Amino acid sequence: MSTITVRDIPEEAHAALKVMAATAQTGGRRSVEGFARTLLVEATRRRGPGLGSQLLAIGRQFHASLAAAGESMGNEEMDALFKRSGEQGEPATFE
Repeated sequence: MSTITVRDIPEEAHAALKVMAATAQTGGRRSVEGFARTLLVEATRRRGPGLGSQLLAIGRQFHASLAAAGESMGNEEMDALFKRSGEQGEPATFE
């Protein structure tokens, strides 16, 4: 097993880790070190493509299926598939 040392953890984060370790659902009270270890291991196992990458892959697969069937679909036709009846099609703004 490898060892790492993490320095300069803000007091608020350390206090939160203590509370989380004390109230952990798995195995009752745990040490902060053990709880942090579990968090790090779980974080490395969850790695995978993000939501954007997954949606892009789905879109590419859909378009490939259409192309294989000799069909195609433009953006407006695609948008129409996802509109609810009577819904206004305004794009989202993030300002």
